[in-house]
Amino acid sequence: MPAPRPFALIRTQDQWLRVSHENTALEGEVVQLYWQDSADQQQGDDSPFEKTGAGLAFDSHCRVYHSVPGEGRIERLLWAVQDPLQPATSLATPVDLIAREDDESLGDFSSANKSPGALNQPLGLAIDEDDRLFVAEAGTKSILIYDLWTKRLLGRVPLANEPLDLVADGRAVYVLLKSPAALIRIDARGNLKPMPFPAEIINPSRLALCPNGELFILENAGAAQARVVEYKNPAKVKAVAFATDIEFQTGDAVLKQVCSGEKHVLVVARQPQQDFLRFCISETEPAELPPSKARGYDGLGIVRAPDGRIGFWTDRGFRHSVAATLRYLPAGSVTTFRLDSGDFHTTWGRLFIDACIPKGTQITVRCITIDEPPEGPEFPRQSPSNTTAIPPHPELSAPMPPQLLANRLAETTAQLLHRRETGKELPWVRQAETDSFETYEAPVLAEPGRYLWVRFDFIGNTRTTPRVKALRAEYPTHDYLKRIPKTFSRDERVANFLQRYLAMFEGVLGEFEAKADARGALLDPRCAPAEILPWLASFLGLALDERMAHAPRPGGITADVRRQLIAEATWLFRFRGTVPGLSRFIEIYLGMQITILEKFRFRGMGGVLLGDSETLSSNSVLGAGFRVGGAVGVDETVDLTGSVDDAFTTHAHRFTLVIPAMLTSEQHDVVQQILDLHRPAHTLVEICSVGAGMRVGRGLHVALTSILGRSGGFTELQLGSSLLGRGSVLGRPQVGTIIGGSRLGEDSRPG
Repeated sequence: MPAPRPFALIRTQDQWLRVSHENTALEGEVVQLYWQDSADQQQGDDSPFEKTGAGLAFDSHCRVYHSVPGEGRIERLLWAVQDPLQPATSLATPVDLIAREDDESLGDFSSANKSPGALNQPLGLAIDEDDRLFVAEAGTKSILIYDLWTKRLLGRVPLANEPLDLVADGRAVYVLLKSPAALIRIDARGNLKPMPFPAEIINPSRLALCPNGELFILENAGAAQARVVEYKNPAKVKAVAFATDIEFQTGDAVLKQVCSGEKHVLVVARQPQQDFLRFCISETEPAELPPSKARGYDGLGIVRAPDGRIGFWTDRGFRHSVAATLRYLPAGSVTTFRLDSGDFHTTWGRLFIDACIPKGTQITVRCITIDEPPEGPEFPRQSPSNTTAIPPHPELSAPMPPQLLANRLAETTAQLLHRRETGKELPWVRQAETDSFETYEAPVLAEPGRYLWVRFDFIGNTRTTPRVKALRAEYPTHDYLKRIPKTFSRDERVANFLQRYLAMFEGVLGEFEAKADARGALLDPRCAPAEILPWLASFLGLALDERMAHAPRPGGITADVRRQLIAEATWLFRFRGTVPGLSRFIEIYLGMQITILEKFRFRGMGGVLLGDSETLSSNSVLGAGFRVGGAVGVDETVDLTGSVDDAFTTHAHRFTLVIPAMLTSEQHDVVQQILDLHRPAHTLVEICSVGAGMRVGRGLHVALTSILGRSGGFTELQLGSSLLGRGSVLGRPQVGTIIGGSRLGEDSRPG
């Protein structure tokens, strides 16, 4: 059986940066046509935008705060995850956060008893993790701090210079100062920590905090000379004319594909009504991403919403930016660097291209080969249109074709690509269901030669663009001409025709041979085709449930659970009916860690054994007022009926499955079926998920189904326009715990 032929490969982002681009862009590891601003964006005003920026910030209750500098106030609206093209719904009329009562204390920051008057052009806003609002006022040298829980002014923190912008980082806030430019870090108690400020940053305007903790500063906001500078690396600069604000975007699945690893997406707002520009920030030069639409943007500032999207203010209220409708360039090309076969007079075989070619677009390829490249200047290596990044060690890049060969390459016959019906040419390689790329192929129509250069010509329709992700150039081609009588290959034209014609049959036979050679992959559940998984599971006596084909995972990622079950089937059957085996089986399906509580380990009657072993009582008190067991409203010790033997009989051979998540009806049925098939026959089981609730005495376990202490960051329950959290009562007032002034229970019923 012949060995598989090698191939030259271009696939990674580093490799695509080393080729020559013309009107093409590089998004991650994908090459496509470059986009351009629409006509209304190109006709923007070239004059500087000199309006003073406003502030936007979110608190932990998903309420957005917006400063109105001209009116000297701050308004608050309820943010909602809804149609991004519609304005956010107003919770109420705009609120004034200034506490105006004469007897209102200003807290520990000031000894005054009277609150100040209206704000003096509030600009930057920031809210820390404890819901304290920091306000920067224009023309003053101080920061106001409000407690949003009590709507009370805590105090005024004096500064050396006038504040420009604020950004929160946990319990602390970074403050950007001007005249002279400076940066400080303050907390809610007014503690100041000056930070070194780069001398290269002359006229700072706005501040943004990257998810990795790095600070970015916008210089000359609204001017043609505006640029974004990294605080720790001032030499790293991105010029964006007429930029008005900067912010980082998170939480988008598309961003994870485009900017993976340590890369982050920086959003730059420009003049009013103009789209937002986006850049992928990495260790090299920032790469431009497709812009986002900002309909009605007032040019005064942007903010990151709780779901990671970018929000801004309009004359109709708060909005979200959305993906902009792009207008792509009609044509572009990519010329690869030199691909080396290692042997002179090599007859190259086929090209395999992983591409996405929408209807109305096409990709053609041109090839040229040679053994000894001629002397002369090389074809210039051009960066993608959306970045000027230089790959590491550019001097080690393979040579581009000499200019003479490049001219000949542009004149060669363009070949259309043929889509493969059988998927990838590699044996048993499975394509991800979410992968929109398909494998195309074309023969290398060129003379024999050691070196190969390939040119891709992208042709679009301005609405969509073709994309290329990987190139594989096979070498050498088949040797079928040597196996047939010489009379069929004496004529050069006939030989060339037969070479290409026989390549079709050789490709099919070669793939059959490659799959036969790699048939061991069929016995590996990680790479076996999905249709043979039941057959593979039958070898181990495992019956697969079709509902387990794709189970949800945290973050929305799906995985084929059946493959994991087959891979671990031997171990699972070895420990069948045990706590480890049952836990692992369910964890594979749910994709999360679960807990099994065996009732005999918690046997008892809900009380505490004190003194005489003959008496069971219920007077266990946690802290000052939380008692386990006993009747509500009764302080005395209450003897419980029954015996320890009765309690043991009640709890033996029973266990509880604790699942820290909400289960759908299908998930609950699958978990129940797993328990019915794999638990010991003489046991009883109870499924306790988040939706099942918690019961003191039966299903309440500290640190398992409940949390005591500081909140873990859970979101509040919202009923209409009310929040179940601070300031609410759950239950009857006589026996409930009053947290604030409103009540959800006997006198306040939802609906």
